[in-house]
Amino acid sequence: MKEKVDQSLLQIFNQLPGCWGCKDINSVFVYANAEYGQIIGVDHHQDCIGRTDFDMPSPTVECAESFREQDQQVILSGKRLRILDIHPYSDGSWRAHLFTKTPWKNTEDEIVGTIFSGVELKDTAILEVGHWICRAAGISPKQQLSFDLEPNNPPVNLNTRESEVLFLLLYGKKPQYIGKVLGVSVKTVESYVARLREKFNANSKNELIDLALDLGFGSHIPESMLKHQLSIILKE
Repeated sequence: MKEKVDQSLLQIFNQLPGCWGCKDINSVFVYANAEYGQIIGVDHHQDCIGRTDFDMPSPTVECAESFREQDQQVILSGKRLRILDIHPYSDGSWRAHLFTKTPWKNTEDEIVGTIFSGVELKDTAILEVGHWICRAAGISPKQQLSFDLEPNNPPVNLNTRESEVLFLLLYGKKPQYIGKVLGVSVKTVESYVARLREKFNANSKNELIDLALDLGFGSHIPESMLKHQLSIILKE
């Protein structure tokens, strides 16, 4: 039996800020609020109902497979995910959001899909994502720095490409993934990693990551990354 959202609750929920909605166990949208419908480019937010991420009139379809894999991870594990999403949307503008995906359970406590909610990373939301990026990177509360797009006085001077490679490296991304995202070869990525090791005086890639985290590089997103589609899971 197909699950439906309790219509009596929608009037309350639709007053909440941010993007939110829910999908069934096959990642088909059961509901999406007006703010989500607006950024995804449908004429009316209820037009999302019955569609998947592959069917949306938005450049985010490029990451639809990743979205579905995240949904399945939530459904199979029964645990929520925090996700950093950077995409161009239907109006052509790039935005960064912090999304949470949570198991959707029925009255019998069975998982019937996922509930998602997200806030755009601006104003006070930026401070929140800084906290989650630090936690994802393993930085202790005492070491956590305020989130920023670029540090004013970086402890190690990096160019744009080095900052991008390091950012993705800190989230455990492999050279193949980094090369695909940045549009360069794996060999080029490996050469950037070698240069980063030299700049940080690190003897290995693991030591590079440890040193970068100690210096606060886990608490900011390079501004240039707001031009590349990303959907990165931030571990609790």
